[in-house]
Amino acid sequence: MSLYSTYNNENILSRAVIAGMLGVLNNSITYNQVWGNEDIEEISIPWFYNQSGDERFMQDFYTFYHACNFPKPVDGNFDQIPRGVITYTGANIDANRITNRFVQGRYLKEVDGKLQSYFSYLYSIPLTISFDCELWLDTQITALKVEQAIREVFYKTITFYVYYKGMRLGCTAGFSEDIIVDKLIEYSFAEDNRIKITFTIEVEAYQPVFDPTTETDANNYMRGIGYRLYDIDEKNDGEITLTTPSNDAIIPKGNSLMLEWTYVKEGGIINKVDIYWALTESADWQLIEKGTDNHEFWYWNIPDDFTDFKEPAIIWEDTDTVKIHKQPVIDIIPNLTTKVIDASSFTIIDAGYFMAESTDSSIAVILEMKNDNNQISYSNDNTIWVNISNYKINTSNPIWVNPAVPIIFPGTVDSKVIDIHVANSVNNKVYGTSSNITIV
Repeated sequence: MSLYSTYNNENILSRAVIAGMLGVLNNSITYNQVWGNEDIEEISIPWFYNQSGDERFMQDFYTFYHACNFPKPVDGNFDQIPRGVITYTGANIDANRITNRFVQGRYLKEVDGKLQSYFSYLYSIPLTISFDCELWLDTQITALKVEQAIREVFYKTITFYVYYKGMRLGCTAGFSEDIIVDKLIEYSFAEDNRIKITFTIEVEAYQPVFDPTTETDANNYMRGIGYRLYDIDEKNDGEITLTTPSNDAIIPKGNSLMLEWTYVKEGGIINKVDIYWALTESADWQLIEKGTDNHEFWYWNIPDDFTDFKEPAIIWEDTDTVKIHKQPVIDIIPNLTTKVIDASSFTIIDAGYFMAESTDSSIAVILEMKNDNNQISYSNDNTIWVNISNYKINTSNPIWVNPAVPIIFPGTVDSKVIDIHVANSVNNKVYGTSSNITIV
């Protein structure tokens, strides 16, 4: 399958199996040629497809054949030894292997220059594809080695895969079961005393026939079921108002964000809701949670990788009088425009617990900051102090930053401005929104 281009030789199952069979033969039938005690060469036999008429394969076109070397054209007729040729002799439907046609298959299709996954019901037609194989060799010893290699590869079967109409199909190749394996290999001597080995290979494959009436985009699948207590003609589906977070809020990533909402017109009781986020003024809603119970609140754990912002790390400086007993949790968001870090940049998530000689004290901290190239810099000593009250961070006045020593964040303050939607699971046209939420 190729993007942006269509070729006449695409989507032909027999051709795909022929190419797969040539790949197996070219990469599997090898033998060792011993030239000396320390000079042992592994010979890979080249295989070609036997084409007749004016499209005869150029098997006499080369004097050299070696991996990764482009063959050199020469004048005249040169027969390469050893070489193998396969001939496609036909495909038969094996009715005994027919299975239930009401199964689903997944496949790829090109839509507007992009590969998309679909599935539909398919009918797998069982095929037996036959090949006649010829090997031209130079010596009897070589013939015995190759005969042995053929048995090792194909007794009893070998599996390879091909692509047909965007679907990966398994094919099983082996010697025909109705003839004894040893008798499948026959020798004949031509006038020039060259040795020829002939054998047959049968490939078991299945041709998928898709039902276009059941074709469905594989990305569309059921995540849950919503239900109404009343018919929509009897009572509507209610109204939702999202109250938390407030519009235009700035929120750090990597934490739990509490969403709160109310709904009215309780005659159309909303049993479950769906949670979405979308870039502001974008109609592309991204699902956060599907079918959560309508408790009028829910916590969204904002992923750490929601933005590329590298938040500064806090280094605590314990002293003889103040030590950390329980590590506080603090988020730091620099000014989105100036990248200045001041007291308003700190958000206390957990006030922690400190061991101190007095209930009111303070402790100095240093910020470790990374720029876009992961180069580290630090804030100056004694420029940031954490205020402690009753052995915890004083949430009413938590941080003091020396205004005389401005702290500039060295990296990019990456953020996303999004809208958060809470929608009725039964009818997503009924939803509440918090707008212009900046996630840093």
